[in-house]
Amino acid sequence: MIPVRTDTWYVSYALIAANVAVFFVGLAMGDGLGGAGDGGGLIYRAATLGGNIEYLNEWWRVFTGGFLHHGVVHLGVNMFSLYILGLALEQSLGKIPFTAVYLSSLVSGSFGALIEAPNSLIAGASGAIFGLLGAYAALSLSQGVGLFQTPIGPILAVNLLISFTVRSVSLGGHIGGLIGGFLVGAAAAQAIRRQQHTTAIPVLAAVVVAGVSFVGALWAAGRSNVVLLVG
Repeated sequence: MIPVRTDTWYVSYALIAANVAVFFVGLAMGDGLGGAGDGGGLIYRAATLGGNIEYLNEWWRVFTGGFLHHGVVHLGVNMFSLYILGLALEQSLGKIPFTAVYLSSLVSGSFGALIEAPNSLIAGASGAIFGLLGAYAALSLSQGVGLFQTPIGPILAVNLLISFTVRSVSLGGHIGGLIGGFLVGAAAAQAIRRQQHTTAIPVLAAVVVAGVSFVGALWAAGRSNVVLLVG
């Protein structure tokens, strides 16, 4: 599953473009190059925060937080990871299953982040990117390939080490995304192995994972006692 350079990875490029575009919109609204700026910025208005989801019914923050970033370095690291993993997985899974993995992992990452830190303003694509790592791992294992026989093993190990040791990183978001991506990736791997319903099965699995994660995120948001009122 080593990527070969072609011009066919439209979804990966589109996701990168969307994240970058949202970042520039945030700058125009008051966010800074180093993260959240004034109280009217896009991060304050749309990042994942339990209290706003629970008390102001801003349920869409479960989704929008995954397209926001706390500064240009945060954005750059995540987009580089998305580029590398996206090239491999979109080729292996196909555009629709790849999209399903990414979006469902974004939601499961938000669920995990809200379990861990419902009172924190959470932003970043890393939950979805950890989902790509999980899907990559599921595909490798289904082919009888050990994780450390591929680049995924060391990359996953380093990222998990960072997740457990760096306090500013959302451990819950990373673990939630990893689990969601692995589940959808495992469903995709079985469909590929059987050569049956290779698009329908991972999409159905993604819908289930995203649906359960969304309900779970609403529950986890209810544990928050912090609300941001943005005028």
